[in-house]
Amino acid sequence: MENKTIKLISLNTWAGRSMYLLMKFFQCYADKVDIFCLQEMYDTDQNIVDEKHPEEHVCGKLFPKVSNELKDFEGSFAYFDDDPNRMSLAIFVRRGLPIKTIEDFVVYKPEKPQETGSSIISPRKLQYLTLEKDGKEFMIANFHGLWIPAPKTDTPERIAQSQVLNDFLDKFNCSKVLCGDFNLLPDTQSVKMIEKNMRNLVTENNIQSTRTILYRNIYQPDEPKFADYIFTSPDVKVVDFKVLPDICSDHSPLYLEFGI
Repeated sequence: MENKTIKLISLNTWAGRSMYLLMKFFQCYADKVDIFCLQEMYDTDQNIVDEKHPEEHVCGKLFPKVSNELKDFEGSFAYFDDDPNRMSLAIFVRRGLPIKTIEDFVVYKPEKPQETGSSIISPRKLQYLTLEKDGKEFMIANFHGLWIPAPKTDTPERIAQSQVLNDFLDKFNCSKVLCGDFNLLPDTQSVKMIEKNMRNLVTENNIQSTRTILYRNIYQPDEPKFADYIFTSPDVKVVDFKVLPDICSDHSPLYLEFGI
C-alpha cells in the first residue's frame, strides 16, 4: 500500500432523515477518504421501518444507497442475528487497503428494548476491522452507544458499556482507533473510563459541539451538544483531526487522518 496515512470519517447518518444532503456528502468525500464508520444505518425493507417509525422518515435501504455512492469501497453491515432488520452499524473501506478482518459483537442488550417511534432503545454492537502493513497491525472500531430519553450522563448501563469496550480493546496489542456516537457528555465517568488508555481527540482539541443545526435541541443553549468522539491509542500518529462543517445529519462528521 503506497499511502502512509489513513483518512477516516465517523458519522451518525441520522438513518437517512436528510437523504439528499447525506448523499451529496458521500459524493463529495468518496475520493478523499479511505474508511467511513457509520452509525444509525438500516438495510431492510422500507415497509418495515415505516411501520416501526411512521413519523420519522428513516430510510430502510440506506446501506445499499450509500454503497451505490461509494463504488470504490467495500461495505460491511453489522446485522443482528436475532433481528436483521434492526438499526445497526456499517463500515466502508476503500478497496486495496490491507484489511485482515471485519467483525462485530453485541456490547449491550437492554432489558426492555423499544424499537418503535422516535425512541430506539435497542441492543448495541461494536464493529471493528483490523488491517496490517509491514507486519504492524491496526484496529479501527465503530460504535453507537445506548440512547435513552434523558441527558447523556452516566447510568449503570453506560458504565457497563464502557467496561465492555475497555475489556475488549485491552485484548489487542496493537494501535487502535475507536470512533462513533457514544451518546455521552465529555465529563462523564463513562468517557473517562475510555480515556484511561486512549486519547480523546474531541476534548484534546477543545471541540465545542459535535451536533449540527438539524439537531432537535440545538436551540436549547444550556444543553451541551456532544455525542460523537474519536479516541486513539497513544501510539497512533494523528496527522489531522477536525469536525467537518458539512450538514448532512443532526450529527457532525468527525475527520481523522493518522499515520500507519
